[in-house]
Amino acid sequence: MGSLFLENLHRIATKTWFRLLLSLFLIYKSIFNVYSADYLLPRLVETYTNAELEIDTKVFSLFFGFETNSIRFKIKNEFPNESLFEAKRLAVRYNLLSLFYLKLKISEVAIESGTLFLHERNGIWNYARIAKVTSPNIEPTAETSPPLEEIRTYLPLLAEAHINIDQFHLRYWKESEKRILADVYDFNLRLDLITNRFTTLPLNFEILDQIDNFYLALNPNRSLPIEIDSEDINWKQTIPLSLLLDWKNRSENPLFLFSSNIGSDQIQLEYKKKPIQFGVSLNHHIEYFPDKDELIFKRFFLKILGDTWLSLVGKMELIQTPEPKVSIKVAESNIHLAPLSRLIGQLNGILPPISLSGDLSLANTSIEGSWSDVLLNLNLSGNNLFFANGNGKKHNIKTVVIDANSGLDFLTKNEKTAKDPLPFVKTFQIEKLMLTYNDIILSLIASYEKTKFLNLLLNVENLNLGEFTSIVGGKAKAKIEISALDYSYLPLNVDLGVEGFRYAIDRSRSPNSRLSLVGNLGLAFDKPFGLSAISISNLNLLQKTTAGGKALVVDVVGSLSLSPNATRIQTSKASIGLGISNLLQTLPLVLKEKIAPLQSIVGNEPLLNIKSDITLNELGQKFKLDLTGVIPGLELKDLNVKLDASISKNKEKTITINDVFITAYQKVISLNLKGILTEKQGDVKAPFGNYFGSIDTKLKINSKEKRYLLKGISFMGNLDLTAKVRDFDISGLLLSDHSHIHQTNQKCPGVDCRVFLVEDMEANIPFQHNLAWKKQESLIVGDKSVFIKTYGRTAEPNLKIAQVIGTHPSIPDLPFEYVKKQGALPGFTARIDYRENYATIDDLKAYSLDGLILGKNMVFNVGSGDPAFMEFRGNLQIRDIDLKQLMAPKIRDKIEDGKIKADLNISVRNLTEPVANMDLFFYIFQIGSDFGKSALNVISQQNLLIDRIADSYSVNKIDVSLSKGLVYADVFFRRSFLSIFVNLEDSKISQQRMPLANFLKRAQSEIQSYQ
Repeated sequence: MGSLFLENLHRIATKTWFRLLLSLFLIYKSIFNVYSADYLLPRLVETYTNAELEIDTKVFSLFFGFETNSIRFKIKNEFPNESLFEAKRLAVRYNLLSLFYLKLKISEVAIESGTLFLHERNGIWNYARIAKVTSPNIEPTAETSPPLEEIRTYLPLLAEAHINIDQFHLRYWKESEKRILADVYDFNLRLDLITNRFTTLPLNFEILDQIDNFYLALNPNRSLPIEIDSEDINWKQTIPLSLLLDWKNRSENPLFLFSSNIGSDQIQLEYKKKPIQFGVSLNHHIEYFPDKDELIFKRFFLKILGDTWLSLVGKMELIQTPEPKVSIKVAESNIHLAPLSRLIGQLNGILPPISLSGDLSLANTSIEGSWSDVLLNLNLSGNNLFFANGNGKKHNIKTVVIDANSGLDFLTKNEKTAKDPLPFVKTFQIEKLMLTYNDIILSLIASYEKTKFLNLLLNVENLNLGEFTSIVGGKAKAKIEISALDYSYLPLNVDLGVEGFRYAIDRSRSPNSRLSLVGNLGLAFDKPFGLSAISISNLNLLQKTTAGGKALVVDVVGSLSLSPNATRIQTSKASIGLGISNLLQTLPLVLKEKIAPLQSIVGNEPLLNIKSDITLNELGQKFKLDLTGVIPGLELKDLNVKLDASISKNKEKTITINDVFITAYQKVISLNLKGILTEKQGDVKAPFGNYFGSIDTKLKINSKEKRYLLKGISFMGNLDLTAKVRDFDISGLLLSDHSHIHQTNQKCPGVDCRVFLVEDMEANIPFQHNLAWKKQESLIVGDKSVFIKTYGRTAEPNLKIAQVIGTHPSIPDLPFEYVKKQGALPGFTARIDYRENYATIDDLKAYSLDGLILGKNMVFNVGSGDPAFMEFRGNLQIRDIDLKQLMAPKIRDKIEDGKIKADLNISVRNLTEPVANMDLFFYIFQIGSDFGKSALNVISQQNLLIDRIADSYSVNKIDVSLSKGLVYADVFFRRSFLSIFVNLEDSKISQQRMPLANFLKRAQSEIQSYQ
């Protein structure tokens, strides 16, 4: 028998296939054995890395994995004799032969008594030194491809894996900058995974469907010792840190278990050598039963500093159905913020300085119902809450109470619309919301049911505006009410008020006043929460003084339309009423100084009414305004302004004035303006800011009968002023056709009555003004060397006034003719021309006081309009004017001769101080004896010698000149019989350098001697 076995064995051994198998077996065993592993692996590691490997191999198999009795992995050079990783046992066991059964099996991945040491020194980490430094290889850029969504195996495979880590030690040591040494001991992990058979493996959440059994346990039985030693923190404690996931899908009693116990109520550490004690823990136990499709919250506690901040109880059912059910409630909630504030204060440097106090609770908050009909109840209460961020603003909430509920449908497929922007919200009701914040009291009540109603009532009191901004101040209150069917249109009733309202402009602050805003508005939405229009049925803004006087009243009725491309503002009514005397009591000083002088012009209670249509878009703006107003200060009751203009934002910005039409005083006065303003870029400065203009304007004062205007002024006739603006040039014409102007001081009849009447004024005066005017050489010469010359031929006068009459300038209730009509001829004529920024007045004739006044060579240089560059020059001839007519009738008979003849030359440069810059020469070559004596009294002080001279000599002529505010005068006398006894040198009396004020004072005193 034995010989037969040997014979068969010999026969098999001679076979080729047997010899081949034997050779492969010997080669495999020569490579995959514990001796070759102990020899080859350390040398491979040393060849390709900067590390050393010490290993004691127990199993080394290609088909079944490997296992070591011990392993140590060290880094060379910077970290000598220091292990990056070491373990008492490391095993990776698998079975490749199980592939014949279409099964991928990892029998064991195990680390026992392992240590991982992460060490940083001089900015270098030990793990960063594993790989040897090699020159970088430039790899070709790979073409991007869409991300892989699944892996296909084509064969129905089953996977199984088991991982076990026991007594693992993790050390973290950072030496540079902020030093820290951290150790975590006795870390344990167990993971078991068995899948269903699969041919495709999804690379998303659907991969969970392939799991049959899953078990994950982190430190399930022992707490975790932790040690931290750093510059600021020293901590050494054993802390529970356990987590358990158990998923049994195909067992007789399928179950999903998720539980944890993390943290401790007694955590003790040292921070900057000061002991700190606090507690943070999360403890929960959640079970899911697949056969019942039920998830139960058996335990869920979140505890912080010994308080249960959140405790949940409840369950979820039918989770894998289209309509799950939920029933979860907050069983306990006690949030005390003062201990948390103390902890934050102790951790100053790690956490920002924050101060907290007060109590909060979410107890009885719940969510219940099916996924298509969920009822969410929110219960929040808080007392004496306080929050402050360092030295910042302090926030005090004395009380907060929220009692609200909402019906939700998480399964709805309705799209968001303007009417229903939150389709998953079926109903909500805020039964109570009370909040007291920094003395501000807020209350809110609201209710909503889809397609039926939406109601809201908000009240705010004691809102101190100064706490939110430094620009305005005062205590505000508000009441806002909404009553609607849905979200597409929300009508608002608004009632706002501010007591002690004040505001600041720069450093100027206004006094206190009362402010109220009451109105009805409507908010329209054309998409979910997309505001498309605001309608204003009525909006009233009222400002009163603290005493109750009305300062400002604004009433608005209109709408605001919003679209992606344009905004349109329309007002069918916008009235603005002012009580100027009361308004001045509410203005800051910087505004009061500017507005107070206007009170005499606008009056005490001006009123404006505005209708507008304004469109704003990216291409420009369009404005249409219709304004009516009352301006009591101007006695104007029918101001009417119509404006049609647009602004285009092209390459060159243009302002197009289609029409501006203004009428006033029963349409006696009207103004019409049209044109274009164009913004042009260039070196030339534009005349109107940044714009060049092409504008036509016409001002008319027209009345066929005498019509009262303002301030005692009445008008009859036709007065037209037309002007054209072309860039820098302004040209036009002033026309008057039989115009009559009547002015009184509104005290007539009576002793104090003053009347002034200009009759039958005709004018045809052209003008041309250059806005680009630059300073030139003076156009005037103003000294007495300029003599009046007659050039013979004169131009036709273009200004004619028949007569000017009125009351006497100094004697009450006495008529006086300022300009006297000469039969059918006018009493005043002149030729006026205005061109190149200066006016010339020639051939002036005025018949007054039974004499004649002639004007020649009169020039007024306007320049740029700056008084500093304005100039005036003129020559007047006075012929046979009777000064007696200026006296009272009883005085006239006592004066023998009042006739006077004189020439006057005057020139002024720089009208900012006209008197100081005036040069005047007044030559009287004929004067009566009475007025001659008066002239002598003005020039010289009255005394016995002057009286003797006046009796001895008669005045022949008088020369008076004014220069730099000083008067120079010479009185020349004729000899008489009495001059034998009084001898006067050169027959004159001179007065040099008399101040103008003294001269005028003496003249006034002398005039009063005639009254």
